[in-house]
Amino acid sequence: MNDLVENLNTNRPLYMALKKVVDAGQDVKPMDDIDRYVARLFLVDFEAAGIHLEERKRKEVVKLNAKVLAAGMTFSRRCYEPHYVDAGMIPDAIKPYFHSDGKHIVIGNLMSDAPNEAVREAAYRVFLMPDQHQLEPLQEMLTNRFHLAKLVGFSSHSDRISRESVLGSAGKIEQFLETLSHNLRPHWESNKKELLDLKRQENPRATSLYPWDTTYLMTLARSRDADTEASQYMSYFPLGACMDGLSRLFESIYDVHFVIEDASDEDLWAADVYKLSVRSAEDEVLGLIYCDLYQRPDKSSPDCHFSIQGGRRLPDGSYQIPKVVLSLNYEPPQSGVPCLMNFDQIDNLFHEMGHAMHSMLGRTRYQHVTGTRTSTDFAEIPSTIMEYFSSDPRVLSQISRHYASGEALPESLLGKVCAARRKFSALDFQLQTLYAVTDQRFHGSVEPKDLLKIFADLHDEYAPFKYVPNTAWPTRFGHLFPYGGRYYSYLLARAVASDIWGKLFKADPFSREAGRKFRDHLLSHGGGRPPLELISNTLEHTPTVNEFVEALIDQTKV
Repeated sequence: MNDLVENLNTNRPLYMALKKVVDAGQDVKPMDDIDRYVARLFLVDFEAAGIHLEERKRKEVVKLNAKVLAAGMTFSRRCYEPHYVDAGMIPDAIKPYFHSDGKHIVIGNLMSDAPNEAVREAAYRVFLMPDQHQLEPLQEMLTNRFHLAKLVGFSSHSDRISRESVLGSAGKIEQFLETLSHNLRPHWESNKKELLDLKRQENPRATSLYPWDTTYLMTLARSRDADTEASQYMSYFPLGACMDGLSRLFESIYDVHFVIEDASDEDLWAADVYKLSVRSAEDEVLGLIYCDLYQRPDKSSPDCHFSIQGGRRLPDGSYQIPKVVLSLNYEPPQSGVPCLMNFDQIDNLFHEMGHAMHSMLGRTRYQHVTGTRTSTDFAEIPSTIMEYFSSDPRVLSQISRHYASGEALPESLLGKVCAARRKFSALDFQLQTLYAVTDQRFHGSVEPKDLLKIFADLHDEYAPFKYVPNTAWPTRFGHLFPYGGRYYSYLLARAVASDIWGKLFKADPFSREAGRKFRDHLLSHGGGRPPLELISNTLEHTPTVNEFVEALIDQTKV
């Protein structure tokens, strides 16, 4: 398969024929707007891969791509490796909080929810210690991406991969992030003051907030606002009830429902995988979702959605249905107790199911643009809008069902939890802005050479807290490989999703009329039309960068 794809990607006669068609705007058969747009996407992909270059340079493109892939995979794998430090480096008072192999303390994460500040600080400093073993593949990946972009005629990797995105260029992405950071400042400063006041309640001598404080203090403040820890509600959200609730929600808004299908052993790869069909009101199968939801010792994939077969219109007029996998990592049922979901896990389930439904409800002419096969900043919109459903007390009340008693939670109780979970959104957005700006700078028009200095400078400019010397956060930024130049997509998608939610679903999250409009104007097209056109059709106006920013700022005021 790799050889077939490589042969197609380097097929010069195919490229020349396509370029002739795109330049002329017509083919031997009549073309409409969809044909012309998809043809242009193919041309963009061809030229981003350097097919228009002379043979010597095309061979260099292949070599650079191979180097990026090898370095990126190494970097991604090492992002999650623990750090081992001499036991003498950790104060005796906090050693019991960490795992030890005898001679070394082993720290495999930031331990950001630990109540003991000394534990959080030690974990932060050790887990993020500079490591040349990890810096080298990161540097190699970024350097080769930079040279690859220059070789194929772009100013930067970011510009190379953003031509058909919602924003359309690296310059627009920078404008979005800079405007957002500027407008967020008064809101995150208020968040920061509230967290420092809370820290002083625990430690009257505290004078500053540090990066290792935020997660713990935000969780504590949210629990106090909700009058309880959110985890106490888990018994009301068994995974089965959440899946049933999703089916009922989709029946309300899209007029479709789930059916568990029989499957042969050859069709499944593990005993706990099951096969769902998505069916219309007339019982037509629109697509298949293979649900691989539980942890297994041999399962290494992160939470994700991916396609097995894309949807497309067939020559006889019928439709090749999409088939996707929903791969998550929840705790399997134990001792008669089902998998119980916390609110973050519910968000995650809804998010990934949003991707799956984008695939299921798309009815694209070409497989190349089926479902989520579109720009990342657009593909994240249908998944992100599902998080608005999963954080709405009206929806949560409908899907809640105690695993033993069957009792549902009232909206009034869930309303307090949902409001508390939105607290400190300005601080969250600013940290995401820092990460997105770092991603853009690392993939920018100037070759990145001193990565830790670049990040330290950006941290002091954009972060709500001062940079901690002798730490190397970029070496743990795993998104730099799969989402290189695209990390901003999460913020942009949240801005668009917020606008769509407010226009269509906020008044009634179960509205069939709103669901039909979202399905017809956005989901059904997959990536078959320009993303900004689909957004504009859904919102009934063309949003600007400033409007995207304002949508995020509005969320900090809730």
